[in-house]
Amino acid sequence: MIPTEPPTPDRSIVPAKALGLDPDKEDVVDGIWDRIGPLEGRNRVASAFYDGPGWARFRPWERLFLGLQGGARRARRQILRHLDPLGPGARVLEVGIGDGENLRFLPSTWTVFGADLARNPLLGCIRRSPAMSGRLAWAEAESLPFADATFDACYSVGGFNYYRDHAQSLAEMARVTRPGGLLVVADELPHLKRFGIGHLIGRPKLDGVWLRALGLDLEFAAMVLDFAEDPEEAVVQSWPGAVRHSIWTGLGYCYSATRPDRPGPTPTHPSTLGDLVDDGAPFDRP
Repeated sequence: MIPTEPPTPDRSIVPAKALGLDPDKEDVVDGIWDRIGPLEGRNRVASAFYDGPGWARFRPWERLFLGLQGGARRARRQILRHLDPLGPGARVLEVGIGDGENLRFLPSTWTVFGADLARNPLLGCIRRSPAMSGRLAWAEAESLPFADATFDACYSVGGFNYYRDHAQSLAEMARVTRPGGLLVVADELPHLKRFGIGHLIGRPKLDGVWLRALGLDLEFAAMVLDFAEDPEEAVVQSWPGAVRHSIWTGLGYCYSATRPDRPGPTPTHPSTLGDLVDDGAPFDRP
């Protein structure tokens, strides 16, 4: 049984059907909605890494990096501050929520939901914040299992660079956000590897050695070294009017945008979740 904690104001679980989920057809295991399908490409590699031992080995390096940026609160608030215009009682979705590291930096009056393609971090999120039980979906960013216009804001902090399909993920984030809602995505600069000693001396494969030493497994390190896309360009194309903010002393980027009243078309893609998505009007708040 999952341990409980005293209830937090305005963080009650929203009825699943209001979110496009059908509790009569799908199981919730350990407080997590199972909406994952066969993973391909970068999503498969990332899921294996975050669900495996490599993430625990890498985590101290992430904490060191954030410490050099003034600490976790200061580093993460550089991104989360773009959600500040939301008022009390906001309903928000974090894509790539992991073990819920950002929850402590959000107002306690908000109702937070999360999605992630790795299950073990989601279990960690519930251990840290038992109130998140029933509000987490094991799902890809490219196929978010929520009804249209469900949230007041949707955001992703880290991990975006290696999403399988950047444009599709951004379209999904916009789809589940209400018109006029807030959209935020942030990550490290995607090509910092160019400053590795191997790249500087013309032997880029050598950088795989120090990437492995940081804790990355073989496939994830290879993915980093081979990565040649421009995630920022996808944001500019997918979210017209998005504003770029330099973060982490120039080592990261953050884009903030307002979901337009008439968003562009969502890319057509196969989905096993179609019968779970409510195609009707946005639901009213209870």
